[in-house]
Amino acid sequence: MPVTQTNCIACGQRLATPIISNAGVLCNTCARQGLFRKQIIITGITRMNEGNICVSGVDPQTWRFVRPLFQTGLQRDFTLDGNTQVISHFNLVEIEFRHYRPEHIYHTEDWIINENFAPRFIRHLSNQEIVNVLNRMAIANLNQAMQPQDKSLFIVKTRQILQMWDEISFGKFKVRISFIDDAGNVHSGIPVTDLLTLAFVKYQKSRNNNNYANELIRTFNANPHRYIRIGLTRFFPKTGQYHKQVTAMITIPDLFNGRSFSFYEDQIGDQV
Repeated sequence: MPVTQTNCIACGQRLATPIISNAGVLCNTCARQGLFRKQIIITGITRMNEGNICVSGVDPQTWRFVRPLFQTGLQRDFTLDGNTQVISHFNLVEIEFRHYRPEHIYHTEDWIINENFAPRFIRHLSNQEIVNVLNRMAIANLNQAMQPQDKSLFIVKTRQILQMWDEISFGKFKVRISFIDDAGNVHSGIPVTDLLTLAFVKYQKSRNNNNYANELIRTFNANPHRYIRIGLTRFFPKTGQYHKQVTAMITIPDLFNGRSFSFYEDQIGDQV
C-alpha cells in the first residue's frame, strides 16, 4: 500500500513536494551531506544469528524508528563503553551515520553507521519522558499497523500477556509469548529476541525459579503502562513471510528494575 511521505526521514523538514514511497525519502540537503550525528532513544537490543545483535530506537527529531547497521554486522561490544552498557533501553545516545539504506517494504528504518565512532551516552530518560515517547509512538492494532508495509518496528499497547514459556529449539535457548494487543487481536507464540528478556529468563532458570513466567506476567498485566515492542524479521523464503518477534517488554516503572541484559549475563556467566 503506497504511503505519502511529506517530511525528510533524517531531519524532519517538510519536503517541497510530497513523494509516494513506503521506504521514506531524504530532503536534498540531507541527501548531499556526508557523515552526520543524531541522538537516538534506544528501544530495542535483540539477538541475531552468528553472535550479532540488532539495535534500534526512536529519532526524537523526526519521531521515526531508526535501525543502525554496520556493513559487517553489530557485535555485542557495540553496546558497551568499557564495562558499562551505554546502549540500553531508553538511553539517549549519539551515533554517527553514513547513509540511509532502506528496503522497499517493511524494513525502512535501516541506516549504515560509522564503525569508527563509538556510541556516546547522553542520558537516561525519566519515567515521564518515557511515557511521553510511548504515548507518541504506540499503536493499538498491530495487524492494522502492518498493512501499509512501511515499517518493521512497532510499540504495541497491550491488554495482557496470556502465556510465556521457554524451550530449546535446534539447540538454541528460546522464549515465546502470547499476548492480546489493545485492539483485541491475539498474537500467539511470538518468539522473543529481546536480549534483556532472554537473559532475565535464563537467570531465573539458573536459580531454579520455574515460576518466573507467572510472576512476570502478573507484574506486567498489573502495570497501567503495558507495551510490547514488535520487530519483523527479514523475508523468509521458506515460509514466504516476514515473522513477528518480541523485541522488548515495556512497563513504567521498568519491569526489570532498570537492569540491562549484561547484568543478567554476568550473573549466569554466559550469553543468551
